[in-house]
Amino acid sequence: MRRVPLLAIVITTLTACGGGGGSDSDNTSTAATVNAGADQQIIEKSEFTVVAKGSPADGTFTWQRVSGPAIEGFPADGAEQSLTAPDIKLDSELVLRVDYQTTDGQLVSDEVSILISSNNQLPQPVITQIAPEELPSQYNDEIILSGEESFDLDENGSINGYLWSQLSGPDLVINSYTDKTISFNHPLLEANTQMTWQLTVTDDEGGSASIEQTFTLNKTNEIIVANAGQDQQVIEFDTVTLDATNSEVVTTTKQCFWQQLTGDVVTLANQNQCITSFTAPDVDTDTALSFEVTVTDSKSRSDNDTVVIDIRPKPLGYINDTGMNDCYNNSQKINCNSDDFPNQDADLGRDSVANQLDKVGQGDLAFDFTKLNQFADELPDDATNFSCVRDNVTGLIWEVKAASSALPPATTVRASTNHYTWYLDEGNGAQTGSVQGAPNSTCPSNTACGLQTYVEEVNATDFCGGTNWRVPTYTELQGLLDYSKQGEASLLSSEFFPNQPDATQLSSNSAAFMPYWTSQTAADGTSLSQAYIIDMSSANDLAYPKNNTAFVRLVRTPGE
Repeated sequence: MRRVPLLAIVITTLTACGGGGGSDSDNTSTAATVNAGADQQIIEKSEFTVVAKGSPADGTFTWQRVSGPAIEGFPADGAEQSLTAPDIKLDSELVLRVDYQTTDGQLVSDEVSILISSNNQLPQPVITQIAPEELPSQYNDEIILSGEESFDLDENGSINGYLWSQLSGPDLVINSYTDKTISFNHPLLEANTQMTWQLTVTDDEGGSASIEQTFTLNKTNEIIVANAGQDQQVIEFDTVTLDATNSEVVTTTKQCFWQQLTGDVVTLANQNQCITSFTAPDVDTDTALSFEVTVTDSKSRSDNDTVVIDIRPKPLGYINDTGMNDCYNNSQKINCNSDDFPNQDADLGRDSVANQLDKVGQGDLAFDFTKLNQFADELPDDATNFSCVRDNVTGLIWEVKAASSALPPATTVRASTNHYTWYLDEGNGAQTGSVQGAPNSTCPSNTACGLQTYVEEVNATDFCGGTNWRVPTYTELQGLLDYSKQGEASLLSSEFFPNQPDATQLSSNSAAFMPYWTSQTAADGTSLSQAYIIDMSSANDLAYPKNNTAFVRLVRTPGE
């Protein structure tokens, strides 16, 4: 019982006055009191009664909840109240107050404390198998065990946690031990095997309960399963790994043996191991190789499986690489694996796989040239007398210049020492900015020493089986440069492009300058008076005045 100091005392004094004297009369009312009863200790959802007593009699009682969990029937009137303790999660104190008002207007109050103990009912765990749909399960079926049918006996309770534990049975790979469900694949078994699982569920009040259940896993028809892995798509020169470690046996050990069934023969690194590798061969078209693995257990039982490796040509493109096989930082040679200077020529493209390329002809690193005679017939790689060269990467055929010991005009038509002004026709006349060189000046022509004259002279001879010779584009000419020859007299391969001129033969230029014309005009304004040259001694390019002279190496496209 808690006392509340709300005492109301009313004292009234009446004084009467009359002629001839009078007398005094005092009326005093009794102080009101109330008692809510003794404090109680009960269990949730149980019935209990509170009884209040008040004085003087014949007053009215009103009950209210002061604090604690909600309770039905409040506020309420009357000295005695029969109640049901609420359903609670944690031990709680319910404080009730009674107000008592007397007939003469006095109001007093008292409080009572009801200590309510939580009476949690433990949850009920339930295990059910919900997959596969058809039982019994077979090898590699997904088995799913569920605890979703577990429940809490408390009306307002719920399951908050699940914990699975395997008590017996074969080794299994489980996705999660704390979800409502667990799943795993039916393992390879030589005999029927029992497994026992325990499920512990925890409710929202911290109560836990467990259940154990045993299931039977049936033996499998095949007691060894070879797995050669997934089919793969790779690029030529890639390292290909064949992996049979996912093969399953019921014994503790297994052995693997790989053999190639179809395709170009490759060398397997570890033929007698479950993991082996090889280098994808050089291919010109999409090519398939197939391999078989034989898996044997310790009781000499075996099974086979195959895998197919599709090999595609490396997308190297149709232009030559730079010829660089070393990587550099700002000042010196470095390892090509450096993260500070990544993606260098020596680490990418054709040059990076030059030692694996199946070349048609020969050439340094990734360059691939074939020597041709005057009729465009192929010659042996070691031929010393040839008229032109086919670039087997780009497919273009290049002019090989003729040797010359004299200076123009005392030279032959295709002498390497001849040089020309930039003058080209475009079908309806000379291209803008063209400048015609004087006859017999820098070449042995009685017509003119401009590029167009030379192109027409070569085509007139059906040189190397073609009449479509032309001045190369910037990109075409640049594709002949081997940048690894920096510091040498020329960046062209002297083996395939002999008879290169001496730069001093251009009297207006220094010995370090060997300009060759391209067919592309430089956009220098409306006059278009310059065209691009490439210096074969340094690889520099330059917009060069068309009235200057430079060397030329013609090119043609086969089949045009």
